[in-house]
Amino acid sequence: MIRPTFLGFDTAKKGLTTAQKGIDIAGQNLVNWDSEGYTRQRIEQVSISQDRYSSRFTSNRIGVAGQGVDIVGISQQRDEFLDRRYREQYGDVGYFDKVGDILKDIQSSLDILDAQGDSGLRGRMMALLDSLDVFAGQPDSPTNANIVATNAKKISQTLQLLSQKMDRVQEQHTYDMEIAVNEYNDKLAKVAEINRVILEDSGVIGADARYGPNELYDERNTLIDELSNMTDLHVTHNVDGTVTLEAAGKTVVQGKKYETLDMSQNTNTGVISLRWLSTGEQAKITTGSIKASADYINGRGNNIVNPGETSERGVLYYRDQLDHIAKTFANVMNTTIPEAYANNDPQSGMDAAKGYKTLIGTTDGSDNITAANISISDTWAKDSSYLMTQRGDLDTTFILKLKERLNSDETNEFKPEGATEGFTGTFLDFFKTVGTTLGSDISYSSGRYDAANVMATNLNDQRDSVAGVNVDEETANLMLYNKSLSAASRLMTTLDDALDVLINRTGRVGL
Repeated sequence: MIRPTFLGFDTAKKGLTTAQKGIDIAGQNLVNWDSEGYTRQRIEQVSISQDRYSSRFTSNRIGVAGQGVDIVGISQQRDEFLDRRYREQYGDVGYFDKVGDILKDIQSSLDILDAQGDSGLRGRMMALLDSLDVFAGQPDSPTNANIVATNAKKISQTLQLLSQKMDRVQEQHTYDMEIAVNEYNDKLAKVAEINRVILEDSGVIGADARYGPNELYDERNTLIDELSNMTDLHVTHNVDGTVTLEAAGKTVVQGKKYETLDMSQNTNTGVISLRWLSTGEQAKITTGSIKASADYINGRGNNIVNPGETSERGVLYYRDQLDHIAKTFANVMNTTIPEAYANNDPQSGMDAAKGYKTLIGTTDGSDNITAANISISDTWAKDSSYLMTQRGDLDTTFILKLKERLNSDETNEFKPEGATEGFTGTFLDFFKTVGTTLGSDISYSSGRYDAANVMATNLNDQRDSVAGVNVDEETANLMLYNKSLSAASRLMTTLDDALDVLINRTGRVGL
């Protein structure tokens, strides 16, 4: 069977086209080697087979063999398994990174809790103990009495300051969480929009989605990576080129439709809740930065009071510690100095006292003393000598008793209301315990973050070895495709020479 006259030219043309496209894609990879989210591309080429149905004569197809090469598409080099493992690990990175941020902000807010010196709560408690000792030695000194009242007032003011700092931590991270939820919803909407473009505008339908709009795939993969840092995420790649996303057991993106996460805060308890807007169901997120925010803004340790609070030692837990200090301090101060001795006899002791002097009150008149409202009582503030119990002579029995109780490691119990366990010891010991607990929590979260980050980095390196651009490899590809281009050009020249002989010189005598 005689071959078509211009078959070779068509083969050479296809070779030139393929080599040129190979150079284009290798160049595309090289110039995007450091573009964020870019995935290495390559041409998928196949040898063109003989079409046995183009003619009714099929016994011999040698004449139409050698039809050249064809490009079936431009593919991306990705590994879905590595993508899935990386995103699972990246969720833990997001969780413990956010935990560390919140706890470090709490630590920064409580920095003066165990600090010595005039500004620290430890230092002010020690100053109060020293001033009580001096006052007991000179109970007739108005100056000494005033110093005791001033030191007690400074303790109250320091607790108020610490409470205000904790308010700011809670407000800041609640605001940050609201921003994160809105960002999360925006990213879901963008993924759904990319799905829509792929379905309606990119021409993938009816074609192989493996060779779809690669730049859109890159943008979508970057969004999915970012989403996986915020919540748990499961990705399903569909045959039409779209993806289906699931988070917290809920389908959040399917085709061009997407779900919205809603955040609300209980005005009475301050508890943050997350729900899916369309159904009102609680979002049971298992990892990621958004879950970390919810866990530690709502974290009350083992003394959960309100629905939605968590057992993590977060903002509510450390706020409770401040309130324990305030309540215990007020209890000791308000149950030590009697209003008067029973039967005017100081030897009758405290148990026989006719009530106690109220040394500590609240700024708002409430009976519930907290770190936010603690203050010295109005009566004591107006008359520093109110501290003394007098019966005609100065007696310092209960001044020394007050100092003893403030510095007791047996009677002072810092325990949440309704809790079965608490801390018993001195105020100074409790300050140290709170700081040590917080430091331990930060150390644990930091260790977990480091471990998760190392694993995620390793997995990302493995992804880059598949999907990232290797400059040396692409340079070699450029040389390869250039040789292919030269070979196809040489074939075209050879065929042109042959055709010239065939047309212009075949049958001429004497050549």
